[in-house]
Amino acid sequence: MRPQTPATPLTPPGNSSISANTDAQGSAAPRGTSRRSFLGGTVAASSAALVSLPTGGLFAAGEQRLRVGLVGCGGRGTGAALQALEADPAVRVVALGDVFADQVASSAEVLGAAGERFDCPAAQRFVGQDAYRRVINSGVDIVLLAAPPHTRPLHLEAAVAAGKHVYCEKPVAIDAAGVVRAAAAAARSRANGLSLVSGFCFRRDTRMVEMVARIHDGAIGRPRLVQAHAAIGLPWRQPLEIGRESGEWPLCNWISFARFSGGHFVEQHVQAIDRAVWVMGDVAPLMAEGMASSVCSSNGAHDNVATGAIGDCPAATAVRYTFADGRTIEASIDRRERAGDRIVETVVGSAGSCDLVRGVIAGRHDWTAVPQPGPGRFPAAILALVGGVLSGRSVHDGDTMCRSTLMAVMGSMAAESGRPLAWNELAGAAARLA
Repeated sequence: MRPQTPATPLTPPGNSSISANTDAQGSAAPRGTSRRSFLGGTVAASSAALVSLPTGGLFAAGEQRLRVGLVGCGGRGTGAALQALEADPAVRVVALGDVFADQVASSAEVLGAAGERFDCPAAQRFVGQDAYRRVINSGVDIVLLAAPPHTRPLHLEAAVAAGKHVYCEKPVAIDAAGVVRAAAAAARSRANGLSLVSGFCFRRDTRMVEMVARIHDGAIGRPRLVQAHAAIGLPWRQPLEIGRESGEWPLCNWISFARFSGGHFVEQHVQAIDRAVWVMGDVAPLMAEGMASSVCSSNGAHDNVATGAIGDCPAATAVRYTFADGRTIEASIDRRERAGDRIVETVVGSAGSCDLVRGVIAGRHDWTAVPQPGPGRFPAAILALVGGVLSGRSVHDGDTMCRSTLMAVMGSMAAESGRPLAWNELAGAAARLA
């Protein structure tokens, strides 16, 4: 559960650009960044983004409080808890949980600046492998799930079984079996009228929502191909700390180990895959196959180049998805030490194209994105959850969350095995996601 110290600057309102850093689960703070400066920047950004939530609903009456618990006290988890506090005065953060005590302490220090609205005494700060369950059973209404991806199916199952509304970071799992478990839990959540909001936050980004709507309205004709390629630097890493057991170091650096993160294609590139399948109409592909070489590298020749990475995640993964009607998505990621990032996300249609990164459509109806008012994508996701719970109207991302994760897992498996993989080979109980 340890991304690292909670010092990830959050995206300011109106900033909807696609970057390598903002999709990370818990990026390290820049050198010299203190918790105080992190908190100041986060509060300043999010305060400008506040919107009025609907009145009425279960928690609207005078003294009622919406109690939030956090599982996974790294940068993204702490940021989500701050955004929940900023979403509505009724919110109180009342429980924290993480495998590591220093993570809980760091998160509590940051959240403590909220004063009495951080209503989390020492007895409500849980440490250890069962911390997630203790948070869930601590009397909370909403659970924020931001522990490493390998834990999320278990944590989601427990939260839904306890009748909690959930914010679940992406990806929802690291393998097909985990996605099937998560899909079953999400279906129970929907059936029980609970809200479930995912970390696929671009679906609530104002600019991206408008861009995809224009594509769906025919601005570039019928989308035929989406190219989603990223050549980016290495993820954060934690040093081996004095006083910490050496065996804990891989979990402290979970993002670099496939058994915790699912690998870079699943953990990081799943956000780009989600955007691509959204453009394609949120239908599952027929099959996935590894591509001969990654097209995200500037010269294509990188197989024997040292990456500078720790852990065991493949540096480069490239996949082609084919849909039943012949449309395709080409997706690749390459993570290694480099001077700068290169991200390409392009939609090619029958009557034009769209650059998702730059926000430019050239086709039947040309369009260029302009800055939009309102919350950034991270606060918007939390606002959707809090607003839904307060108003009594369920908000649910279960199907898209699980479909996009399963697509990333499918692509990773196809690339690793070297053979094409059909959707119906691994969907199983999650087949309805097609």
